[in-house]
Amino acid sequence: MTRLRRCLVWLSVTAWVGGFAASAAAAPQFPQCPTVGGDTGCQYLITINRLGAVSLGSDPSQPSYANNLTATHETGTPTDALIGVQNDSSVPISSLTLSGPITFEFDGDGICANASGPVPNGCRTPAGSTACGVYEGPCSFAPPPGEPAGYTEFGAPPGMPAWANGDVQNGYEGPTVWFSNVAPSPNNSGTVNFSPAVAPGRSAYFALEAPPKNLPFTTYLVATQTAGGATGAVLYLPRGVSVRSSAQLSGGNGHLGGNVTFQLFHDGGCSASDISAGTSAVSSPSLVSNAMLLNGSGTYFWQAQYGGDGTNAPSVTDCGARTVVVPQGGNVGLPASGRCLSVMAANLRFGHHPVRTAEVFANGKLLGTFGAKIRLRIRKRERVAVIVSSASRAFARGLTDQRLFRQESRTYKAC
Repeated sequence: MTRLRRCLVWLSVTAWVGGFAASAAAAPQFPQCPTVGGDTGCQYLITINRLGAVSLGSDPSQPSYANNLTATHETGTPTDALIGVQNDSSVPISSLTLSGPITFEFDGDGICANASGPVPNGCRTPAGSTACGVYEGPCSFAPPPGEPAGYTEFGAPPGMPAWANGDVQNGYEGPTVWFSNVAPSPNNSGTVNFSPAVAPGRSAYFALEAPPKNLPFTTYLVATQTAGGATGAVLYLPRGVSVRSSAQLSGGNGHLGGNVTFQLFHDGGCSASDISAGTSAVSSPSLVSNAMLLNGSGTYFWQAQYGGDGTNAPSVTDCGARTVVVPQGGNVGLPASGRCLSVMAANLRFGHHPVRTAEVFANGKLLGTFGAKIRLRIRKRERVAVIVSSASRAFARGLTDQRLFRQESRTYKAC
């Protein structure tokens, strides 16, 4: 918080604290941070996504963690920010350089001395006392292994005791964090170091005097798929039935621009042999791929990617969050189609294996999932396609092993 040497108006402080109490009850959007002061989760989350893009998201339900203006001897809008880091990339993150007005202007109301509520486990004095939370108090986390011995953190309160290795903390560090390269007054930039580095899939947290302003805003992209009237994470399709993906883009700040691209891959890592499935402008009414006709048997993995627009960060869906299985063809017991039929009946088979489940399509539309015996009335002209499986509940379990599936298609005309 910026220190403004003015008298507090008791009525306004009371009203503000009361308003905060209601909002603090909301479930946190970012649980990477513990309860600290007035926050029950991170107010801000820095995400390093699968593309390596670094971005910032905020949780409106979490205001500044140091909200007791009387205890911190400050006025104005509180700015102290509890910040989480989520590493969704494939490489460890050892440091981040952040900047913004007064971001590193530490002034004594850090995580372990927030003077506004609870402090997390791990806050203590070098002598071992856990009586923490007082403004400009002697508590902090122990220096992490990578912090140099004899190092004094910028902004450490006067009289802050040293740890056994000579380090003096400022209390804003998280349990695995230390700061360096803090710019001269007004301290608008610095480096956040992680010791150990934040591993892929893991998180860390710390506090700054204000949130960083040098990062694009986090966006979130999710996608669905439809084919033959069916939707689901895994779809089983006969040849000749097209599949389409739809995406939903959220987050960001203001009006989002740019495009979303759709691709299909043959490998579960979405790294090789991609098939372009179209591009959709974010400004369009809906974000949809081209209708893709997959005639080759195999397993296909969807991925959608938002390219960002400068203000808003790029984002990408998980590889294979939506998967398409096109089984190999073969004889599964459909009757010959050389003569007209009023009813097509079949006892389905799968080589020497019993058929436990079967999907039946008529003219490209999924009719449902059945057992080994099927019976279908033929009206006019019907293109019947059947996918059989030797596994029970195969189509409900999302199995993709090609050895479990086989398909056959025939066209029948009504008598």
